[in-house]
Amino acid sequence: MMKSNMYDNRLTDLAKKSRQSCNPVQKTAIAGLALFGLLIVSSPAEAIQQVLEQTAARQERVLRSLLSNPYPPKNSSGGPGLWYYENFALAAYGLNEKTEEADAGLLTLQRDLFPAANAHFEAGAMHWHAYLQERIYWLYSSRSKHHPGRMSVAAENAILDMLWEWAAPVCRRELADTEKVWWMWGSENHHLMAWVSFWGAAQIFEAHPDYKDRPYADGTKPAQMAAAFDTYFKEWIRERASKGLLVEVASPTYSKYTLNTLYNLCDFADDPVLKKRADMLLNVYWADWAIEQIDGVRGGSRHRCYTGRASVEQSGGAEAAWFHFGVGVEASKHPGTICAATTFWRPHPLVTELALGAEDRGEYAVVSRRPGLAEQGEPQNYIEDPSHPLYEARGINRLEPQGGGLTRTSWCTPDFVAGMSVIEARPQSDWWAASAQNRWNGVIFAGHPTARVFTQRVKPDKARKSVYNSEWGVQNKGVMILQRLKTSDATGQMIWFDHSLKLVEKDGWVFVEAPQAYCAVRIVKGGGEWKADSVKQRRDGKGKDGMGKWLVLNNEFSPVIIETVRKKYFADFSSFQSAIMANEFSWEGQIVSYRSAFYNTVLTLPVDAGASPTVDGALVCFAPGFVYKSPYLNGKFGSGIVTIQKGESLLTLDFNEE
Repeated sequence: MMKSNMYDNRLTDLAKKSRQSCNPVQKTAIAGLALFGLLIVSSPAEAIQQVLEQTAARQERVLRSLLSNPYPPKNSSGGPGLWYYENFALAAYGLNEKTEEADAGLLTLQRDLFPAANAHFEAGAMHWHAYLQERIYWLYSSRSKHHPGRMSVAAENAILDMLWEWAAPVCRRELADTEKVWWMWGSENHHLMAWVSFWGAAQIFEAHPDYKDRPYADGTKPAQMAAAFDTYFKEWIRERASKGLLVEVASPTYSKYTLNTLYNLCDFADDPVLKKRADMLLNVYWADWAIEQIDGVRGGSRHRCYTGRASVEQSGGAEAAWFHFGVGVEASKHPGTICAATTFWRPHPLVTELALGAEDRGEYAVVSRRPGLAEQGEPQNYIEDPSHPLYEARGINRLEPQGGGLTRTSWCTPDFVAGMSVIEARPQSDWWAASAQNRWNGVIFAGHPTARVFTQRVKPDKARKSVYNSEWGVQNKGVMILQRLKTSDATGQMIWFDHSLKLVEKDGWVFVEAPQAYCAVRIVKGGGEWKADSVKQRRDGKGKDGMGKWLVLNNEFSPVIIETVRKKYFADFSSFQSAIMANEFSWEGQIVSYRSAFYNTVLTLPVDAGASPTVDGALVCFAPGFVYKSPYLNGKFGSGIVTIQKGESLLTLDFNEE
């Protein structure tokens, strides 16, 4: 159940109206002005209202761009792929222009590209595309509740044929076992693309007279399969909302694919409980995003954040955010955002207010539990048949349902966000790889989209592009101590400084001046050497030159101290430097200790990882009783109830209600 208390009735009514009647490509009188940002407004409520009203114009802008210049380009390596034709179809049918060309494209896709995509379950296989084809069908087929008949019967049948040929031999009811909602086939985003596609195909077949009586390979009829996957996703959503959302948290690369699938659940579920829970889950996701971002750049830690562009230029959720809030990466045509570009879903006005009001939110801590620990035990599979495409010889990835061992901490201000994943020092085998892979800890700064300071390990050569379980540390407010873990498979330790930042070195400290904040970085022992960024350090060699530089630690296991403060609290840069240099820090035996006078806190980190870090003398708790804790987003771990609030406005989301 979603309950709103003490909130502007106009905005609540607007949210209901937009969810009920919004056409993702409808033309509005303010469309032209919307492309250039918010109109001049006289109150925050009007700003929120205009952002919600302008969503359709932002969506139409991207669809028109896709219609004239499809993405990925037709001349991409290997020629046009499935995404090319799927994106073009969503644009053409959505705008009701060039529909015959879209029809022909889908027939070409079926004839030339589908056989190879359906021959395996690796990256680029049919599960990356089935849910997009289902979106096309739901929106524009002859049986659509929204825009029936915009696609030809031949194109419609092509999608039905592909979905049946893909799903019927592979999808089985045991894949929808609600006792296994913490099992993940492949990675988190791969699992959701596949499982939401299985869900969608079953919904379509159940309602179609030519398919509703056909049995899947396991003998299950479409209505039974559809009901099983409805039940699965109702439980999956309740568990994820109440136990920390996603493992691939804030991943610039993978979060967009996961989000893509969630819009399908919300837009097209017939089960009212599933539809409501999907809507609430999206509000939790975007509230979680909103309170950690500045101008559309999300701060805080990231998991599965690759070297190169993902680390130095990008942030998680920024492309989809633009459609909802008008901030973030503008007008992305990437297939990973096409569902945001065509969704009927709209954020609750309270979530929109949080996204638009960094200055108004003030200074606060965000602490949350996140899933990541692997469930221990013998390898298991959904289907104990080695010939089945979803069988894994090493066993399916299984997450520990009760979590533990990991909290995300962020200190959020209008001028910077500092954050890290505070983890127990455990062996790599304790973690699911998707959680341990390429964790990113550091600071983002307001005033420049790439202004950031963060730690990173040396990118492995050639085939291995990632490191796992590479770092741990401790944080309180704007102060962090970070250290390379000796038990990781990483090599080296480096600190990144963006090109937009002014740097001053003094007495072993590197002082940073950002547009609206100061930052101090200290390698506790051994110092470091400056090194230019290189193609070798970037995933697949992609990314721009001149984006920043590295400070490479001479002692790769030395702790690193980072303290960040808003400029408004110091007379000038020199005053900040003097204050930092007066702080006490030490390395005695196995304990590094740092005291921040400004934040009035003392942090300790055992360099041998033999005990827990402390904050002001108290041991860090890695499994608190809450799942979210901040002035704006809160919930008790496992309760199924999450609250979003700002001032006297309160939104209660009850994921238990049937």
